[in-house]
Amino acid sequence: MVEEGAIDVERLSLAFASDASPEVLRQAYERWAGMVYAIACRAMAPHDAEDVVQQTFVSVWRSREAYDPASGPLGSWIVAIARRRIADHYRTRYANEQAFDPHDLAVQLDRGEGDPVSEQVSDALTVQEELERIGEPQRTIVRLAVIEDRSTASIAEELDMPVGTVKSHLSRALRRLRERWEDTHAASID
Repeated sequence: MVEEGAIDVERLSLAFASDASPEVLRQAYERWAGMVYAIACRAMAPHDAEDVVQQTFVSVWRSREAYDPASGPLGSWIVAIARRRIADHYRTRYANEQAFDPHDLAVQLDRGEGDPVSEQVSDALTVQEELERIGEPQRTIVRLAVIEDRSTASIAEELDMPVGTVKSHLSRALRRLRERWEDTHAASID
């Protein structure tokens, strides 16, 4: 038996594909904005998450012709756009932080405040080292899921593995990365 909510989501997806009117966008916003906000809040401060939600639905509206219900549910398409907007947010933020005056850096170093560039390089090396330790197939699965933003179903198909196995590998690998990250940052605080 199909749930009524699933039918509504399917109808909304089909309506969005055939008639992406402002009313259908409003319904999509009401249905998925909370989820996009929750995902964004896991990655950033609430006020930044609100901006990401707005940017996501502006992108949804602008690229509405690109949505194809045959390629997946509307909610998944919106979440993929949200993930790109979150990445854009961090790219912009870090690009601004990396643009610093050499004189300001010299003053910071004189005060013993550290080198922001070396901290970022250190963080990147920590992630790279742990990815090397993880080994295959987890390294490939993380690369496809995180860097290439692929679904577990498409990864499973490419690697000829069951979806459940891909999800297990991904979960274990991300847990190891998080633990290493936390250990590294806890050691730097002590």
